[in-house]
Amino acid sequence: MEAGGLKELCPDQRADRVMIVGHLSDTHLGWYSEGAAAEERENDYYDAFTEAIDLFIRERVDIVIHSGDVLHNPRPYGTAVRTLIDGVMKLSRNGIPFLFTLGEHDIASVKSTPYPRILERLGIGVYVGNGEPYEVKGLTVTGLHKHKRYERETLMQQLEAIASKLPQTAGKGILVLHQCIKEAAGPWAEISLTDIPTGFDYYAMGDYHGRFTRPHGRGTISYPGPAHWVDVDDPDKCGVNIVDLSGGEPIIHWAELESVRPKLRLKVNEEGLESLLNDLMGRSYSKKPCLWLEVESRDVVNTVRLESLLKEKYMIQELAVTRLASVSQPTPSPQRQNIDEELKRLVVEALDGRDDIAGFVLDTLLPALAEKGVKEGSEAVWSYYLKGGWE
Repeated sequence: MEAGGLKELCPDQRADRVMIVGHLSDTHLGWYSEGAAAEERENDYYDAFTEAIDLFIRERVDIVIHSGDVLHNPRPYGTAVRTLIDGVMKLSRNGIPFLFTLGEHDIASVKSTPYPRILERLGIGVYVGNGEPYEVKGLTVTGLHKHKRYERETLMQQLEAIASKLPQTAGKGILVLHQCIKEAAGPWAEISLTDIPTGFDYYAMGDYHGRFTRPHGRGTISYPGPAHWVDVDDPDKCGVNIVDLSGGEPIIHWAELESVRPKLRLKVNEEGLESLLNDLMGRSYSKKPCLWLEVESRDVVNTVRLESLLKEKYMIQELAVTRLASVSQPTPSPQRQNIDEELKRLVVEALDGRDDIAGFVLDTLLPALAEKGVKEGSEAVWSYYLKGGWE
């Protein structure tokens, strides 16, 4: 159940037991891009994370839960780790426990200790991704780390084990998962809502870069979306959940983070180009928006002029010109291929039709080879084999 205002969720007079939870996800600290504005764009993710931490402290939440993809890279920049530690230490100084699980961006392709677990060694964070219940301030929090498609069977077994322990759980319960569900993300998700055990009061979800909230059993399952968008198709507005568990059902307030950089994805034809340019140059923002612009034209477009004009107020991510066929000499429009589908087809073809291991190759092996080379790729294959991944 969602509600509109923080005052309703965070009254001045509270019961002694914990009931207000801050939930954030997919902070992707250390996201990096090439170009002149690389540092500025990297700082966007640090700004959003810091704003979320300050918001939780200001609203006096009792605990904070991070549902995975804390970092963007399993071997992060030092600034990303420092920002994470500084934020969680700030929570700790205010008596707010920080509980977290791991997403695929936090976990290296070969076996190693994920960087976010340094928070445990510092005594300021609690890892809840191992399936074991953890009690804090009257709440029982259980979670799992990210499981990829080829690990679905293991994931289902662990969810069943968690469900078997539910009768032993006293008080309010929270399940933390970094998994997409089909009802939110579509048919390519790893699991469905029906695969997730009922019996928890709140389901703190991560991985899906959109907002999604739905009742589940006696509780509510909710994705707050990323703290800052990562891709152009992510929602323009990003934020966190503040969850009141003091009543019979959760009351969820989604709080927008103001430090998130605006983004625009626009398409215009040659007739409307000048009007759009005048409109864009007349707008004002607290941060330069990222801009993806596609111009459809039958004539040559002066992209140098466009870029020179727009870069004063926008971070140009893509400036594309689609040449339309002239009326006198029609030509077929190019069809855009689905890159993911084509890549999967090529992988399956290379594997002699072994569709069952294509997910492992795409999700794990190729990133391992690209990141570290043959040695890391070989270790990833061996690890997959030991898990019974292929015959």
